[in-house]
Amino acid sequence: MIRLSIPRPAPPIPSFRVPLAMAAMVVALGACGKDQPTEAREHPSVVVTQWTDSTELFLEYPHLIADKATGNWAIHLTNRKDFRPITAGTLTVRFLRGGAVAQEFTLEKPARNGIFLLDPVIEEPGAYQVQLALRSPQVSSVHTLPDVRVWADEEQLPAGEEEEVAGGISFLKEQAWVTDFAMEPATERDVARSVEAPAEVAPVDGAQVQVSAPASGIAAAEANRGAPSVGAYVRAGEVMAVLSPTSEEGGYARIRGDVQRLEREVARGQRLFDAGAIPGKRLEEARHALSVARAEARAMGGGPDADYRYRVRAPISGYVTERGFVPGGRVDAGAPLFTIVDPGTVWLRVRLPAADASRLPSGARATFTVEGDARARTASRLVSVGSTVDPQTRTVPVVFAVDNSGGALRVGQFGRATLPVGGTTRGVAIPTSAILDDNGMPVAYVQLGGETFQQRRLRVGESDGSVTEVLEGIRPGEMVVTRGAYQVRLASLSSSPMSGGHAH
Repeated sequence: MIRLSIPRPAPPIPSFRVPLAMAAMVVALGACGKDQPTEAREHPSVVVTQWTDSTELFLEYPHLIADKATGNWAIHLTNRKDFRPITAGTLTVRFLRGGAVAQEFTLEKPARNGIFLLDPVIEEPGAYQVQLALRSPQVSSVHTLPDVRVWADEEQLPAGEEEEVAGGISFLKEQAWVTDFAMEPATERDVARSVEAPAEVAPVDGAQVQVSAPASGIAAAEANRGAPSVGAYVRAGEVMAVLSPTSEEGGYARIRGDVQRLEREVARGQRLFDAGAIPGKRLEEARHALSVARAEARAMGGGPDADYRYRVRAPISGYVTERGFVPGGRVDAGAPLFTIVDPGTVWLRVRLPAADASRLPSGARATFTVEGDARARTASRLVSVGSTVDPQTRTVPVVFAVDNSGGALRVGQFGRATLPVGGTTRGVAIPTSAILDDNGMPVAYVQLGGETFQQRRLRVGESDGSVTEVLEGIRPGEMVVTRGAYQVRLASLSSSPMSGGHAH
């Protein structure tokens, strides 16, 4: 016979549980909520944490008594692709005996995001295998609990006490689901031997230009109302500023006037030469003076069809990073007006210790982070390795090209780069992003159970920037927080009521 039990409200269940062992499934004993009857509090509930390739199951349930409702199963399901809660889909819970389905329950949707609630009534006592099958638009998965006990009566329930682990940190699923959070198992792998060095994001040669005024002028307010501001994107050849003429020697207006005057003199000289009134030498001198004046005008950006105002044009496409004039003000010849940077590709300049420069393999790649962003990035192309040693720092400049088509990197940012220096070592390793600095000591946070974590002090070895070898502090297979470790750290310091438990 199949019986479907509709979930009913349950008293608060503390979220702080401590596992008895770390494996594919972690089962632990913990105390029930303080509002439950005395007899219920004497029998600890069961807590399970289990992982598949697609989901994480965190389950809290009271011991089952045959043919009796004993309280809600709080079934937390997390999508491992993005570590967000399962918000839609059907969960089928099957109780199996001897490979056959004894009873089956279907939950059409979560009671709330990430949490399915079920109060199963199982008719016969005994040992069951419980299968939880999820079909969701987000992801599908199957979790299997190999040994779930249904007791004949309350007197048979096992007694126990809440087990605590020193340093246990409660970090609720509801907290993890709304933060940038992720976990990975520590694994044994090869880690490239490397060295860390300071780095700076710099423009590629020719990708940063300063636009200066070649002549003095007035930046008339009306003509420069649309001049690009800092952060604006400009295209090569685009007019950035317009300078009106001044009476000073060398100004653009005077040069344009010289061109027009010399054009008239050449035309007049040609007529006189044709009439035999002047020698050919006079005509050649006039033509030469006109050529020089035109060349000077073209060098300033002018041309035969330009008026007496000088138009400052962008020499390259890119973003304006500096602007040095105010519309309506005077501009002197040589004054910087704009700085333009094309950030599509940038250079990562690394100051590598001289002793390590000779060990850098050809085609080496650098992994780096920049200030204000802990995300590891990769510089895939080695541009050059310096041939001289800086006498002050005893370092050699090493330059990598970095694709910055998304514009996330800023020229001038400082950072830290990790460069391979040959060879590998094999050992337990975790993503470098999982490691925090705690007063000079590297630490990471390990999941003990679904909502219980522990800080581990580490002794680290080699690192290639993406992963770091852990010599002491973490064992293979332990789940390590790779994103959101800082939030777990804050939770360990929190004294808010939420850090102690939640209700289902």
